[in-house]
Amino acid sequence: MIGLACGTYAFLHARLGAIKAELLTDRHWEQLVAAGSFAEQRPVLESTAYAKHLAGTPEAALRNIQGALHRPARKIERSVPALTGRFIRVWERRDLLRNLKTILKGKALGRSAEDIRSELLDLDPAHLLPVEALLRCSSLEAALDLLEATELRHWIKEARRIYERDPTLFGLDAALDRLYYPELCRQLEQLDRSDRAAIEPLVNSEIDQVNLLWLLRYRLNYRLSPAETYYLLVPVTGRIGVERLKAAVREESLEAIAARIAQEPYRRLVARCQTIWQVEVALRRFRADQARASLRRAVFTLGEALALLVLKGIEIRDLVAVLEGTRLGATRHDILEQLASPAMGRE
Repeated sequence: MIGLACGTYAFLHARLGAIKAELLTDRHWEQLVAAGSFAEQRPVLESTAYAKHLAGTPEAALRNIQGALHRPARKIERSVPALTGRFIRVWERRDLLRNLKTILKGKALGRSAEDIRSELLDLDPAHLLPVEALLRCSSLEAALDLLEATELRHWIKEARRIYERDPTLFGLDAALDRLYYPELCRQLEQLDRSDRAAIEPLVNSEIDQVNLLWLLRYRLNYRLSPAETYYLLVPVTGRIGVERLKAAVREESLEAIAARIAQEPYRRLVARCQTIWQVEVALRRFRADQARASLRRAVFTLGEALALLVLKGIEIRDLVAVLEGTRLGATRHDILEQLASPAMGRE
């Protein structure tokens, strides 16, 4: 079995080595955080794999960097068997989902096409999202009508049904998440046993993070009822099971929710935090540590590939935080507090 796995993923392992070598080093992070402007950060980035994304204004560079994850994902997808490639393709749809949410919420709020476009990730055309046509739509209803004629129609029809029951912006977010994550789990179940075992911890922690953060926002920020909160959670679970989620939605404070969650490491992570934002950072750091461990442990498996995609996604998020923080004049301490990258943000 080990020999078969090595044979199946030998070419992928070689490709992953090249992608792994492109990750930013601690030295890069130190230089980027220490820089006082994008003009000082640009030379640092020009010595990295992000050099190709720096053309144009700082704002354009930020958008290009935010969309940089689909390139390694495409390389991985082309290097694995068809069934595994379908899982990677569905995993990558999280970026499409983000753009879709940005467009639909923008239409609901009556924002201009240019304002919405400025927040979109620069994705591969293969994502098949009709961005320009959506931006020309006069309303949210018109955008949903257009999407029902695309390959996303199965998402959109169900999202529209859920949204009509709960016509709020977070209801729209929840509707799309409630459709995406079950699809991801269905693709996971199609994989063979060894591939599932290699990636299940990373998939489970992704789902746990989504459910836990939405639970906290719904109960503590939006003050939804326990029943409303539970209904809007993703209808699949990771390590935090159904009964613990049902117990947690009844509580009204971070401390009480942490106690109800019980499942480690989440109980410990939440208990240390004073705000939802701190919980989000703590969860991202946990996932970074988990992915680094998987990258070392799961060589010649799909787990190695997914771990690298998780790390690359976290790196891109951290890099955007550093560049935007510098542009806004944030202190070194405030920037580091947001980061999950190695040796950074843990001070």
